[in-house]
Amino acid sequence: MRAPCRLLLIAVLALAGAGAQAQDTRKAERQLQQVKRELQGVAAERRRLEGQRGEAARELRSADEQVGASDRALRQTQAEIEADRVRLAQLHSRQKALRGTLSGAREELASLLRAADRQGRAGALKSLLARDRVEDAQRVLTYHAYLQRARAQRIRSLTTQLAELDRVEAEIAQRQNALTAAQREQAAQLAKLQRDRAARAALVAQIEQRYRDRAEREKALGRDARSLEQLLKRLRAAAAKAAAERKRLAAERARAEKAAAARARA
Repeated sequence: MRAPCRLLLIAVLALAGAGAQAQDTRKAERQLQQVKRELQGVAAERRRLEGQRGEAARELRSADEQVGASDRALRQTQAEIEADRVRLAQLHSRQKALRGTLSGAREELASLLRAADRQGRAGALKSLLARDRVEDAQRVLTYHAYLQRARAQRIRSLTTQLAELDRVEAEIAQRQNALTAAQREQAAQLAKLQRDRAARAALVAQIEQRYRDRAEREKALGRDARSLEQLLKRLRAAAAKAAAERKRLAAERARAEKAAAARARA
């Protein structure tokens, strides 16, 4: 009877071990299923973030291009304003010189007119009375009249030049006003684009960080899943080995019981 009792004890212990192994296997299977569900969700979120990351990066590149174009336009406007300032300074210098020349020409003409008036009245009369030379007096008057016309023509030319300079100056001043207004508008637009660009850059960084977090979590879950699969493989192998052992023990016990029964009959 000792052999059957021993075999029975071994069988009981084997069954107890098999129960514990089965419990461990079920626990590992539940954990594996949970990890796989989480892994599936994390992978889906990572793919979604990958799409968002690409779209956000494209929008950021577009924002960079807009900021660059706006900055170039603003610098071009500033260069045009500076060029117009130089032109205005040159015009002011030329106007000042022309006004000085015009003032001198007017003074010369006034002096010439006064001299011609005095000489025309006194000189011509003196020639007529003293020497009775009408032709000399006429030549003097003709010469002064020529000088008057030349001075008057010079004054008209200077006045025309000044008028043209005034027109150009007014045109440049008007252009400068328009450019200054455009400069303010472009500066405001550039500031807005820069703020938008900064917001997009922050969004890209945020999405990138979330993407990396999900990618790392996906890798960690993948490692957990592989570890659980290896554990299940070992548990199932151990369960199969235990089942084979139980089968062997059952067969051995049956043989022992059969032998014991035969001895009892003898």
